[in-house]
Amino acid sequence: MAKPSLSNLPNELLHLVIENIDVPSRSALARTCRSLHAVTTPHLYSCAHIQKGKSNEFMRTISDKNEYSNLVHEVKVACEDFEISPCRIVPCLDKLQNLQSLAIIGGYWMWDTDKDNGTGEKWSTLERLLYDYLKKTSLEEPIGSRVSQNLRSLTMDRQEGNLDSAALHSSHAFIIPQLHTLKLRGFQIDSDDIEVKSEFERMTELKSLQIERSFVSFKALATALRAPSALQYLGIVHTEEYKHHELHSADSNNATMKEFMDILLLHRQSLEGIKIDFEEMTFGEWTSCHPPEINTASFLPYAKEFPKLKRWEGCDSYSMSVFLGGDSDASDLEAGTGTEEDSEGEFEVA
Repeated sequence: MAKPSLSNLPNELLHLVIENIDVPSRSALARTCRSLHAVTTPHLYSCAHIQKGKSNEFMRTISDKNEYSNLVHEVKVACEDFEISPCRIVPCLDKLQNLQSLAIIGGYWMWDTDKDNGTGEKWSTLERLLYDYLKKTSLEEPIGSRVSQNLRSLTMDRQEGNLDSAALHSSHAFIIPQLHTLKLRGFQIDSDDIEVKSEFERMTELKSLQIERSFVSFKALATALRAPSALQYLGIVHTEEYKHHELHSADSNNATMKEFMDILLLHRQSLEGIKIDFEEMTFGEWTSCHPPEINTASFLPYAKEFPKLKRWEGCDSYSMSVFLGGDSDASDLEAGTGTEEDSEGEFEVA
């Protein structure tokens, strides 16, 4: 009787086994024999989670073995070393035609200098390459020339833990037509940074826009929301700390609730969730000084404008006044407009 062996399993079962083991186990399995190597390799390269500055190793593999590039569906670069740019992965992204998810997290993002960081690479050069890549995936590029038509999720997260803001010098992330989820964190997003041409309005498939721990210009947000055809979730965690930069200070927000509602009503038939919160640095830690309430009654009259909206986080008078600016009319929101039952559950659409 032959000994039980993984290689004797039907391929359907073998793929299920491989999908449910971690990356080190997949790597070990791929080295056992040729048949298992052939079955395991697509799973091994489908999700590339790169840590400790090992982007160069991944790039060499992709360059040396072109057949692997089409296997990659997800790339996540997470750098804890603030001397390393997470953008060093960018030069190989053009080769990943089937890339669906890209996350660039941590490391150091130096936007305004070509100072060598000691490793032979220049931070701002790498970040220009990132913006060039985003442009080549966006509506700015003719469809036949786009380097990727499969990118569905994009995360750019500056986890530096300091008060140095970084400007978002490109609006191309907001006009990637097939993108469903966009997450930004740690940026100064000013009105000059976002442009959506009239021919690009309502032309993207974006479902979820999350901008956290960033200074978010209301004008920039109003522009960005013109691109999606049917946004389902909007999350803003605003901070005034990133308003100022040594080279540039953003203009203060000075908007009204009516203006805020006008930009949300672009997505009246699709919006299902909203979050408006703010953070500030206290004793070296980021904190939410006004923990957002869930389905606060004061926002209920506005919520009734959206047939599918079931959850709004924050959106109370204090959170809205911080985000919209001191001269806004958000303080006119009256608490207690709805009943407790209204604010926590279903409500009747006016």
